[in-house]
Amino acid sequence: MKKIIVLSLLVIVATGLIGFQIVFNSVSTVNQSKNKWEWVESEQSLQANQFFWDQFHSGNYDTIPAILEKLTAAYLENPNDLKTIYHLGFTHFWALSERQHLDSVPGTIIDHATLALKYLGEAYKMNPDDARLLSFLSAAKIIVGSLSNDEGLIKDGYLNGLKSIRDWKDFGEFSLAYTLSRLPHTDPNSQKSLEWMEETTERCYCEDIDSKLEECKQKIAQMAENTTNKERERIVPNSWVAPHNIEGYFMFYGDLLVKSGDWEKGKIMYQLAKQAPDYANWDYKEVLENRIRNAEKNVELFRKEIANGEKVNVDQAIMINTSISCRTCHQMSKKEFDTKYAGFDQKSYLDQSFYFLD
Repeated sequence: MKKIIVLSLLVIVATGLIGFQIVFNSVSTVNQSKNKWEWVESEQSLQANQFFWDQFHSGNYDTIPAILEKLTAAYLENPNDLKTIYHLGFTHFWALSERQHLDSVPGTIIDHATLALKYLGEAYKMNPDDARLLSFLSAAKIIVGSLSNDEGLIKDGYLNGLKSIRDWKDFGEFSLAYTLSRLPHTDPNSQKSLEWMEETTERCYCEDIDSKLEECKQKIAQMAENTTNKERERIVPNSWVAPHNIEGYFMFYGDLLVKSGDWEKGKIMYQLAKQAPDYANWDYKEVLENRIRNAEKNVELFRKEIANGEKVNVDQAIMINTSISCRTCHQMSKKEFDTKYAGFDQKSYLDQSFYFLD
């Protein structure tokens, strides 16, 4: 990650490029002309995409090869199947992000980053109004650019991230802050990430946490689960897609603050995660409790540079560098699978209105 550290400084002062991006909103992808999408779900496609969600929600990292085999077969059957292309990109991203589940991390892990870049770009060309896709595409470009020593690709990814913020601020600010949380705490973009998280928290959860903490706790505890609303505010509460969105959000924010040195405020964010309505069903309560107990000690641990391929314990690194970097928000507990979400009609929920934003 040393390359991204240096290049982030170049990016932040590239005002000419940023001005160009604001005016033209350009987004480059691997594919050149493919932009026609289809919503004709074959039996193969339906089974492959349901298998993806079942395994992703269960946190079954070791089934990723089977997920990719099923999704790729559906893709070859219909290369314009938008939902399948989305999930191919997400699965490759998951494989890369939670690589700490592997006994040893192979050098070929970069192939998942490259394929995520391909499929996310392909999906974005088909659906350029989905700022979530652009956020993931931005992250893929930054990661691949960093690993392959491609300064231009890192800049492009950073600027795409800024565009995603302009397109959907609540999602884009969190996503880019999460991507850049690997940077050293001394990097200017680390401070910017803290600003983005503070702004998003004030807009989405509560204003002025410092003086209204108890009020904020009550507000978060009363947030109803979102199972029907598909408007942009759907990303704030917990939902079928992200059953523990609130818990994961505040654990990450706490990690970012601890890494910055403000471990006392970090503990406040960790405590806010415990106010989520579904906290009792969250599988990572003990991880959070360890972070609360060790917040001051974790300042130095979270700042430690992690080499490519290095194995780290979930309690000794900022969330993005651990084996729970996706599942803190997206994994369901077995109880939730068997009761709360048993029989959930995902086909109706994941209709075109879910993927195509107004």
